[in-house]
Amino acid sequence: MTFILGLTGGIASGKSTVSHYLNELGAGVVDADKVARMVVEPDTPGLAKIVSYFGTSILNKDGSLNRKKLGELVFSDAKKLDNLMQITGPLIRDEISNQVEQFKKSKVKLIVLDIPLLFEGKYDDYCDAVMVVNIPSEVQIKRIIQRDKITLAQAKQRINSQLDASERCKLATVVIDNSKAVEDTQQQVLKWLKMNDLDNL
Repeated sequence: MTFILGLTGGIASGKSTVSHYLNELGAGVVDADKVARMVVEPDTPGLAKIVSYFGTSILNKDGSLNRKKLGELVFSDAKKLDNLMQITGPLIRDEISNQVEQFKKSKVKLIVLDIPLLFEGKYDDYCDAVMVVNIPSEVQIKRIIQRDKITLAQAKQRINSQLDASERCKLATVVIDNSKAVEDTQQQVLKWLKMNDLDNL
């Protein structure tokens, strides 16, 4: 039987590091960030709906979505963020379900749902367990500023748009501490896989 693991964590927590590692071990990974980009590519119904709500100013010259400009709009306005979620949410959910079914057909032992807003989107309802990748808030802020080239205020806005870290950890089946070396993170993941008879993928 296929085991479905929800994988989540705050922005810049290192969730992708864990996701890539699980994929290398043989897990099938459904990446919600990739799905989110897929459903708003040029000439998709998703992009057309976003443009009808936010206007053409959120487009690049080639007609693709300017994600940075859209991010600046929605992360500073909870109502706009909510409207964006209402547009893209159902499209993302459908595509995630489609990819899960494809993995099940190929008899993959472990499917990882790599979803930043896993709890917010109620995706945990589909999971047999949820793994949360966590780091201290001061490290998280530093990483976001360096990675996205944004201000401290913008970094805090993005963190505050997600579920509080302590609440996320409370809801988790297992919490992975990603504040040390990558090898330490991988050992924690391996330990959990062994405990659940999932180490031979």
